[in-house]
Amino acid sequence: MTKLKLELKQKNTAEKIALGQNHITSMTGNTTYPAASRVPSDVDIQAVQDALVAAAAAVDNAETVWRQKIQVRDAAEADWEVKISSRAAYCEALTPGDAVALASTGFPLRGTPAPIGALPAPGDLRASATDNAGVIELRCNAVKGASSYEWECKQHDNVSAPWEAIKTSTTAKILVPALTPGLLYAFRVRGIGSAGPGAWSDEASERAP
Repeated sequence: MTKLKLELKQKNTAEKIALGQNHITSMTGNTTYPAASRVPSDVDIQAVQDALVAAAAAVDNAETVWRQKIQVRDAAEADWEVKISSRAAYCEALTPGDAVALASTGFPLRGTPAPIGALPAPGDLRASATDNAGVIELRCNAVKGASSYEWECKQHDNVSAPWEAIKTSTTAKILVPALTPGLLYAFRVRGIGSAGPGAWSDEASERAP
């Protein structure tokens, strides 16, 4: 059985207005549905159509005014920022470094940076074999305040084997080449900051591919 497909919940206001107007136009002179028996009446349909058109127009007008007011506010805010920044620069130039005087301006003061101090050990050190022979990938969590990372390795099965420096990097991820395939290695890393080297990480081990 053929039925009408309105899908009103999927239509926006403009689409509903277009649908209503198309219906009103199509029903004009349509003898299949006698005007006298139509429910709701043509008057009722036209009334709700006009009401929706008027309401939509009012919203459009309000949105236009709203956008204009936002533009005015943004311009005023930009001008305010320029003037306030200039006033702050004037105060700083007149009493440079004078915390008491600057606090009296009503502007907030910048905090004095605190030294980070000794760095903690990097966390979650991972060693992963790559597809290339003798190459292992190392990565760990970044350490706040670390400007570089110091990586070391040793033979895992040799208890007396010394730790050997691999490289120093600026990132918390490196590739370790030229390892002996089949040999099990242990790795560790530490961050280096303004206060010097931090604590070593827990060891991670992996067999070289």
